[in-house]
Amino acid sequence: GSPANVALGLARLGHPVRLATRVGDDDFGASVREHLEDSGVELAPGSVADAPTSTATAVLDAEGAAHYTFDITWALPPAVEEALRDGPPAHVHTGSIATALAPGADQVVRALHALRPSATLSYDPNLRPALLGSAERVRERVEQLVAACDVVKASEEDLAWLHPGTGPDRT
Repeated sequence: GSPANVALGLARLGHPVRLATRVGDDDFGASVREHLEDSGVELAPGSVADAPTSTATAVLDAEGAAHYTFDITWALPPAVEEALRDGPPAHVHTGSIATALAPGADQVVRALHALRPSATLSYDPNLRPALLGSAERVRERVEQLVAACDVVKASEEDLAWLHPGTGPDRT
């Protein structure tokens, strides 16, 4: 997802990166881990779960816009939460499904609040309406995360879905 893309970009720029995530102990998870590790991304202890790796499949419509189908189980493994507490990072980036889909989203929010005193925080909502349901249900969590973070990158699509009829300069 988008946090992994940020981790890959930072690692390719030569920055040390540790990604706290959840990938399965299966062939797809092995492929994801290999791709991340080959690019210099270290997985936080506990990121490999004894379960299938979640997937998102993109299909492009006639205008080239992506529409997604999801097969996702998202919970932050307990060992990841412990690793974040044991060695707090200088910066934490999060977003997308990790911050929107329970029960993992609740764990991510708790981890962000715990890390707030020692780390700068960035957030990219990267919302997926097909997975999330109504904007009303998601809006409160997004606004809590925006308030907690130092840097927020939201797309025009994110803003239009959360606040229909309101321009980006007013959200």
